[in-house]
Amino acid sequence: MIPVAADQFVSAFAISVDGERLAYSAEGQADGRRRIFVVALARDGGNVRALGNTTGGSAPFFSPDGASVAYFARGAIWRVPVSGSDEPARVADAPIDSAGGAWTSDDRIVFAPLGNSGLMEVPATGGTAVAVTSLDAGEGELEHGWPHPLPGGAIVFSVSQRGRDPHLEILSADKKRSRLRVPVIGQAQFVETGHLVYSFLGNLMAVRFDPAERTTSGVPVAIAKGIQTSAGYGSLGRSGFAVSRTGTLVWLRAGADEAKSRLVRVQRDGALSPLPVPPDALQAPRLSPDGRRLAVVARSGVMTRDVRVLDAARPDRVTYTIQGGDNQSPAWMDSRRLTFGSNRDGLQKIYVVAVDGKRPPAPLFTADASAARNPVSWSRPPRVLSLYEIEPARGRNVLVYRTGESIAPVAATGANERSGTVSADGRWIAYVSDATGRDEIYVSRLDRVSEAAQLTRNGATEPVWAREGLFYREGESMIVRPLAGERLGDPRTLFDGHFERDPGSNVPAYDVDFQGRFFIMLKNALQPRELRVVKHWGTELLASF
Repeated sequence: MIPVAADQFVSAFAISVDGERLAYSAEGQADGRRRIFVVALARDGGNVRALGNTTGGSAPFFSPDGASVAYFARGAIWRVPVSGSDEPARVADAPIDSAGGAWTSDDRIVFAPLGNSGLMEVPATGGTAVAVTSLDAGEGELEHGWPHPLPGGAIVFSVSQRGRDPHLEILSADKKRSRLRVPVIGQAQFVETGHLVYSFLGNLMAVRFDPAERTTSGVPVAIAKGIQTSAGYGSLGRSGFAVSRTGTLVWLRAGADEAKSRLVRVQRDGALSPLPVPPDALQAPRLSPDGRRLAVVARSGVMTRDVRVLDAARPDRVTYTIQGGDNQSPAWMDSRRLTFGSNRDGLQKIYVVAVDGKRPPAPLFTADASAARNPVSWSRPPRVLSLYEIEPARGRNVLVYRTGESIAPVAATGANERSGTVSADGRWIAYVSDATGRDEIYVSRLDRVSEAAQLTRNGATEPVWAREGLFYREGESMIVRPLAGERLGDPRTLFDGHFERDPGSNVPAYDVDFQGRFFIMLKNALQPRELRVVKHWGTELLASF
């Protein structure tokens, strides 16, 4: 076993090809900042050593010789020697929430940026990434991810599809794809015993694999149970294990809080403190305009979610609960009235309710819509509402509703546009669009929406307006751009830290106090305290299970 420090939370880890070293990303509970750590795997585990200047680092993976580690941070892939003799070197632009990377024997890095782009590759020495796979829309493919090198230059990777379990595919050295009939959650990795090791339904599985023929044979065998898994990554999921070519296995056992989050208060310098609310499957915290109430979504069943209204001064006290159907995306109309999206009467619509509970929720609009709609934010006073809709033919669109008037589109193109948020005075709107191939933030005056300008260039999400200006997240960083007259000022980083995101990336997964003094955010509640290490899994582990 490799113990994890009491003040750290392990988020991702990798093992070198020869099984001699372990690298993991861990964040401090006090500041929420991630760093990369390396361990030499002696018989009982070696000393843990932090790699310098890797703040924000996540999802590490080793070079073929085990002498360097690559990782994602600050909108890019970086590489650094495990000796710590050199500073990290930037390899290429890449989103922080990419679904893994792989360093090949011919010195390429293959990674999965998600967002309709397939797998990308770039020389490990640095350069511009190019696409190596593309999504097959006819097959309903959603994402490609978790690339892993195989002998001979091929790559095994995961593919998620609409309405089906994710499965494995092989990308040959000449860039041809072949499908393996292996369902998977997260990644698969190769062992020189001639097996692919992967996870499915919480079990760690092994199946015989011929890398020359790129085929599996025999019946998959469960070699461990209760493996930590998580959702997300474009329905690819992620599994808490890593295995070397030589058969050294490192894994995390699932925990009761695996799918739960906890509410935390984060100061402008990144210092955080947990709120006295039990961990739960929480989403989209929203502070009321007067700061006295906090609305949050909580999953109450397989297909149902409730909206809970908490006393902000005593968050352990629930003052009102919206139940019945799948309720989501709360947005305060004012400090007494809350709007939210719900399918309680069939198609997803926007409802409004007074949180004193004296009357049941009622539809905000009298006219029916053909697309599912959800609110995002209101101006102050509540004259303008930003919302998004999911239109089957075009995807997601951003719209605004002015009280007493009709709904008008702000961004409704072939790209996915969402997270529209209006400024308090109702003059500005910011939203997220993937029109460039990755998520960026766009801003416009509401009276000139056709003149929307791209605000960010390095990938950004989750815009939220407050009195100071526009807040948003760029990778693991919280950014603010002050609003001065008719322009937004230069970006300033307030803090770095890993916090939960909205599962569908439709709305911000945090809120900011209107005065800009603090943030309400979500942290994963699972805190593993040890990494389990098993060598020679082909004999010892099979005998144990």
